[in-house]
Amino acid sequence: MYKFNYLIASLIVALVIICTNTTELQAQDAPVTQTVSGVVVDNLGEPLVGVSIIVKGTNTNTVSNLEGKYSIKVPENTVLRFLYIGHIAQEIAVNQQETINVTMIDQFSQGLQMAKAIELTEKQNEIVEADNSFAFKMFKEVSKREGHNTFFSPLSLDMAMGMLYNGASGNTRNEIIRALGIQDFSATEMNEYYQKISQALLTVDPTTDITVANSIWYRNNFSVKKQFIEIGKGYFDANIQALSFNDSQSANIINNWCAEKTNNRIQNLIGNTIPNDMMMYLVNALYFKGQWQADIKFDREKTKLDNFTKTNGQKIKVNLMEKTSSLKHFSDEHLQCVEMDYGNRAFSMIVILPQQDKDINQLISYLDNKKLHDAVQGMHRKSVWLKLPRFKTECDFSLTQPIMDLGMSRIFKGGFKNISNDDLWVSDIIQKTFVEVNEEGTEAAAATTITMVGAAGRAKKIEPVRFFADRPFLYIIREKSTGVILFIGRMDEPKE
Repeated sequence: MYKFNYLIASLIVALVIICTNTTELQAQDAPVTQTVSGVVVDNLGEPLVGVSIIVKGTNTNTVSNLEGKYSIKVPENTVLRFLYIGHIAQEIAVNQQETINVTMIDQFSQGLQMAKAIELTEKQNEIVEADNSFAFKMFKEVSKREGHNTFFSPLSLDMAMGMLYNGASGNTRNEIIRALGIQDFSATEMNEYYQKISQALLTVDPTTDITVANSIWYRNNFSVKKQFIEIGKGYFDANIQALSFNDSQSANIINNWCAEKTNNRIQNLIGNTIPNDMMMYLVNALYFKGQWQADIKFDREKTKLDNFTKTNGQKIKVNLMEKTSSLKHFSDEHLQCVEMDYGNRAFSMIVILPQQDKDINQLISYLDNKKLHDAVQGMHRKSVWLKLPRFKTECDFSLTQPIMDLGMSRIFKGGFKNISNDDLWVSDIIQKTFVEVNEEGTEAAAATTITMVGAAGRAKKIEPVRFFADRPFLYIIREKSTGVILFIGRMDEPKE
């Protein structure tokens, strides 16, 4: 009886296996009726490489190519399943369609609205081009003087210079216009641009903490024209305050304002005392803290000590973060670069390596706004094996000599009748910056102060592409839809 029951049970199991295999074979061997093709993209419409497209219930599958395209033969009344790491799986029934395009939603973005482009006028886009062109010129000058690990904020300088521009008059104003390359724009167009971009940056990504703040501080017995104050308030949303510069607490008030706006990353901006000839400070504070987009975040457990080769060939040990991910990548005979998005993809960091036969100084000399634009336009999504050092940098430097070398010298002699009828000129332009890059994202801050003195003073001066940032590199933090550059840095020797 036991043997009979065992035999019956074995036959049932066999029949189940045969039926199951037959069903699978029927699904796998179902006659092909058509070919379906299409493109797979992410939330922003960027092609995704390596997405798995599976005919559900069979072993038939394919993957999307570098352009996000795929093509697959399917049986009648089938379902296509789309799978991509870090994204929500999608199933789509094929009903006679020959083309099925798919947008994959990453898990981080579920419930998060992807970034909308900041809409600028044609003139405002031209101002962005002019500002970015000046940014690269300034960075080259600053890098020559400051050397290793320079971190510079073009946007912070632009905002401070915008306030100064409104106070300039006569030949001094004309010189600022020529040096900044803004001959084709009226004062109103410039001010409306500064107003628009500073407001738009604050709201374009709710996951990113960003502050753009301006202030004007002046000696309480110094006469300042009403129109200059109104422009500062109306277009730059500037905090404007008259202080008794002889009071020891006045320096603390200005320093504390800057520290508050930069999450305490920029402190003691103007020192502890205010010189007797100081009449005015024009200050911009810029703060940025963004987390890497979900599919870019680094695993801390994969970060390890590895070699970083300096320009002189010396090898040092640094913590290199590591990730293989689908990233936008570009390469030519001069450089290769990748773009890494933050939050809802409104902001990004572009990391730029010189090619192996070139060094960081050659890259800086070569790169300008047009070449960066061409590289960004030429980027394609690829599977990238990325290594990037953890690092932290703080800088404190004068921009006076670089500004003079780029054609602005009159500002250090006078010509500010739109601020006051009294004699006034720039004594120094100082920028302090901070940046920290780690597995989670990036924190960066900058403060630019233009100091202005009166008559008593004088001026001063698929197989993943290998992208191993294990040697000096450049990095740029920008708003993607406008191309506005917030920060530019060079990293020669990573330190934490």
